[in-house]
Amino acid sequence: MVSFLLLFLTYFNYIYGLNEDLRIILSFFGGSQIKPTVSADASFIAMGLMAIHCCRRFYETHFVSVFSDAKMNIGVYFVGHFHYFGAILAILCEAPGILNRGDFEAMNYDFSLRQILGVIVFLWANKTQFDSAVILGQLRKNEKGKISSTKHYIPRGKYFELVSCPHLMCEVVIYLCLWAILWGNTNWPYVTLWVIANQIECGLLSHWWYKETFKNYPKERKAIIPYIL
Repeated sequence: MVSFLLLFLTYFNYIYGLNEDLRIILSFFGGSQIKPTVSADASFIAMGLMAIHCCRRFYETHFVSVFSDAKMNIGVYFVGHFHYFGAILAILCEAPGILNRGDFEAMNYDFSLRQILGVIVFLWANKTQFDSAVILGQLRKNEKGKISSTKHYIPRGKYFELVSCPHLMCEVVIYLCLWAILWGNTNWPYVTLWVIANQIECGLLSHWWYKETFKNYPKERKAIIPYIL
């Protein structure tokens, strides 16, 4: 919901101007001396895609996924929340006219080929990630769609035939697409590299666990990058 709220505020900023109190809050986190590095169009596209991504993940978490009895470390829980907050700040703090009205730039809806391709691949990765979550959720449901187990099973179908963690693979693709859209943003490369490192580590750990737990686990599957890793 926060991502959608900031998306609307970003849009209204380029039409009516941003509320000064909100500008002060954003300046507290991002600093008032940061200069815009990307266009208003790129910033708005990125905020829109992040809002879609966050809302889809919210729906997926509450209505699709079926979690095991394992407990999540409280530190990992908070890191996940701070990650999305920091990612949104990384977009807004280098958007024109957000922190400094003197840097205002109106949207002209002139999108580059790189941005258009970035949006298309982003949407594909989001759909594929959702499909992967559906497959994982169905492993713990009966034919009537009711939860019947919290055990782990070997997932099969679609990109699970190539990698153990297609949902993590898609997460990497999603942030690479946003990097392409926000090309020039000095903070986003660090966000993307953090996601790549984190997702590869999680993918490898999950892959190794699958291989140790299931003796009949498909040997041709990789962890997170088809045919490579």
